[in-house]
Amino acid sequence: MDTKGGKLQRKMYRPPSGTSESSEQVLSEEMVARYLARKPNFLKRWFKDNASNDLLNDCIRIKDQNEYLTKPRTSLTHEMFNSIIQGHRTSRPISSSKSSVTNYTNLNENELFFELIRDIANELNVDVVCHKILTNVSILTNSDRGSLFLARGPKDSRYLVSKLFDVTAGSTLEQSLHKEDQQIIIPFGKGIAGHVASTKEYINIPDAYEDPRFNKEVDIKTGYRTHSICCMPILNRDNIVIGVAQIINKKTGTHEFTSKDINVFRNYLTFCGLGLSNAQIFELSIQEYKKNQLLLNLARNLFREQVDLERLVNKITIESQGLMQCARCCVYILDRSISSTDKPEDIHFSKGFDMVYGEEFKVTTNDFLEHSRYAKIAYHVATTMETVIINEISNNLSLAHLLIANGNDTFELKNLLCVPIMDGDGHVIGVTQIMNKLHERVFTEDDVAIIEAFAVFCGLGIHNTRQYENVVRLTAKQNVAFEVLSYHVIASEEDAQRIIHISLPEANQLRLYSWEFNDMILTDDETVLASIRMFVELDLTKKFRIPHEIICRWMLSVKKNYRPVIYHNWRHAFNVAQTMFSMLTTGGVNARMTDLERMGLLIACLSHDLDHRGTNNAFQAKVDAPLAKLYSTSTLEHHHFDQCIMILQTEGNNILQTLSASDYKLTVHYIESAILSTDLALYFRKRGDFQKLVENHEEHWTDPAKKDLLRGMMMTACDVAAICKPWEMQQVIAKLVASEFFQQGDIERTQLHVEPIPMMDRAKKDELPKMQVGFIDSICLPVYKMLAEAEEGLTPLYEGCKQNRENWEKLQQEHDKLKLLWSDSITQETLRNLFAASESKIPSKNLNSIPVDKLNKNPTSNHVNSSSEQQKTLEPSLVTSIHQNKGAIDTIHGQITELRHDVDQLRLEMNQRQTKEFPTTTETRRISKAEINNLNQTSVSHHHHHHHHSAEQTAETGRSSLCILL
Repeated sequence: MDTKGGKLQRKMYRPPSGTSESSEQVLSEEMVARYLARKPNFLKRWFKDNASNDLLNDCIRIKDQNEYLTKPRTSLTHEMFNSIIQGHRTSRPISSSKSSVTNYTNLNENELFFELIRDIANELNVDVVCHKILTNVSILTNSDRGSLFLARGPKDSRYLVSKLFDVTAGSTLEQSLHKEDQQIIIPFGKGIAGHVASTKEYINIPDAYEDPRFNKEVDIKTGYRTHSICCMPILNRDNIVIGVAQIINKKTGTHEFTSKDINVFRNYLTFCGLGLSNAQIFELSIQEYKKNQLLLNLARNLFREQVDLERLVNKITIESQGLMQCARCCVYILDRSISSTDKPEDIHFSKGFDMVYGEEFKVTTNDFLEHSRYAKIAYHVATTMETVIINEISNNLSLAHLLIANGNDTFELKNLLCVPIMDGDGHVIGVTQIMNKLHERVFTEDDVAIIEAFAVFCGLGIHNTRQYENVVRLTAKQNVAFEVLSYHVIASEEDAQRIIHISLPEANQLRLYSWEFNDMILTDDETVLASIRMFVELDLTKKFRIPHEIICRWMLSVKKNYRPVIYHNWRHAFNVAQTMFSMLTTGGVNARMTDLERMGLLIACLSHDLDHRGTNNAFQAKVDAPLAKLYSTSTLEHHHFDQCIMILQTEGNNILQTLSASDYKLTVHYIESAILSTDLALYFRKRGDFQKLVENHEEHWTDPAKKDLLRGMMMTACDVAAICKPWEMQQVIAKLVASEFFQQGDIERTQLHVEPIPMMDRAKKDELPKMQVGFIDSICLPVYKMLAEAEEGLTPLYEGCKQNRENWEKLQQEHDKLKLLWSDSITQETLRNLFAASESKIPSKNLNSIPVDKLNKNPTSNHVNSSSEQQKTLEPSLVTSIHQNKGAIDTIHGQITELRHDVDQLRLEMNQRQTKEFPTTTETRRISKAEINNLNQTSVSHHHHHHHHSAEQTAETGRSSLCILL
């Protein structure tokens, strides 16, 4: 390394050309830095052995510079601020006047002037600054004593307050300082000091008794003789009066102050204005800091107490009195349960709290809320939502009618400050009222700002406490509702006892191990018994000691909590569970799962669509359903899981009651993960990870994350397993699924006024085969193919899915051909190509193969015999089409002929009945019943074999199938 110029120069190390290392390898500064960071001990040894003095000095200098830049700077003001807020308010001792005069005797006039300016320059205590100003002015002007007044109040009603009075050269700060209860208040424009403050011009009075503005009573009380007065304003940098200084009686001569004294007085006060202004700003920052600390402490206390409103308001009143220094504090709470508006007629106080300084906190009576003058003022503030400040009760005319005291009210009201308490929505929820500021002071704009900020915290505290009370009430209501709901959602004891006393059918009898299992032949009770049989076959009831009555009641409760929707009902859940049972047993996955996993998977399958509404997750978001507000993702799946846990926690339904706490927690985790896996959005998210494991020929599946993926893919495979059923079952189930989807699409179109997606659009039901093929390709085939590769025993699911895909694809092709055939824009060339392509699949039939007996039944059918002659003039493509559809034409022609024969026979019978009477003997009635039975049997046979009846069979019975039905 090189330290040229105090900076590390970046160099790249390259090995010598003669070395074996490649010339392309370089050693960068970043590599060295990383190495040194890992090897700090090596760096220390290197510095100790190799670093030069210059390098060490540079490092030390850089370290010192960084510490200086990062270390917070302190100042005299910062130290004084910390000292004052920590309660150590100290200042330098003030020298006695004699010593000061002695010290200043050797100084000329300019040196004395600047020395006195320096004396107040670094002082930030307002009291000390004011005392130094007067003592230094006495030295400069040789006056006997002086007083200083500070300006207070808003712009339109300013006044002077005596800070220091009659300060002499030998008086101390404590002797001259006026306390708050001793201060003299002088409005601007009144008296000598008030006149100077309002005009900003000095006054020099040689003889005070000759000036009518001088108050002689002060001399009479004190016994002091005032001869001359010089009064001058103290201005800040903005030329605003911040105080008035007054000196009395020059010690020499005629006691009159000369023009030189006035110039010195004016010049010195110019600098004093800056020093006093800085001290006031500093004092204001101290006050603001303390106020903020009080508000923060208030907020801390308010948010700690959110259980009981009364205790909260008690803290509010105590903090109010400490913050505002007032004699009395009241807090009023509005009753929002009656009305949420801010109309005067809707505002009512539900509670009131009162605390007088030195007395106990108490809750007010209803009479106090309705008739006291304090409540009337609070009601006025609540209705107007404006702050009311009254410093002189007797002079206030606008609210005088509200301030009339009742006979029992002995409290002397002097001044009052009342502010509304708002919630987050800007509604009044209460009123805070403070009265009679201590030490005879009045409420200022600063007090208003503080109490309004205080009211904000109070509003938050009251709002949160009310919300907590509402939550407690709602929780109680929820518990009651849960008790009622639990009573209604669990299976009735009658149903439970009925199932309990029925013996379980055998698994082979139910064909539970078969991939081609068909639930349609089972009754509802048999599906419940079959579900219990699955637990028994997996030996779960014995291993986890599940009582038979508990599992029967739980199974019935699960069944009861499925809504009677078209597809996602109890039957669907039962089929999903049976598929999972087959995968575990027949498919051989049982060896990979633990008993807890098997238990969790079966429970999840039976519960995975609990309380399904027949609509999907997207629909819940569209209609802004409460479920969508509870869960932002996998909305219905989370709800299904919650319903599952609710049933398990209901008394008499907990089939997991014998599990330990850890096993119970693990099983619930398996159930939740499995139910959430039925959300296809999660399936698409996890399918890639599962595919990688299958491609890498994962065999053991012992890792928890990998095992979770396997269980999730199995749940998806079970959920859509209807696609693997035999073709006849698959068509029926597809119709059910489509009907439920179309029902949702109808609601979206008619009620939400949005166009549904094609899968849910009833107008596109003819495209069902095409949509089924797409569904199989995108979802079903991938998961079954991966599972078959992971476990060979699951191959039948994959093969069944492929077979059904071929069937749906054939239907799609036939639909496309028909759609093309009936298209208005089709050409003859297209028809030739279409039928030429299908000629090898569908053999042509001879039109002359129509049965002779069918043709001879109706002489009007002779035109068919001439069809061979018409074929000579028809287009070749049309002839081909007729030959290919000859079977359908033959059937229709035969049915028409048969119907004509039936009509003729019916007419003949009706004519015969008009000429005959019906027999009424008992024998005849018996014969009629037998005939009816024969006819019913014939009709049933005809219903099942309608397309196989021949013309000869119809002639033998004497009546056609239509006659029999009639």
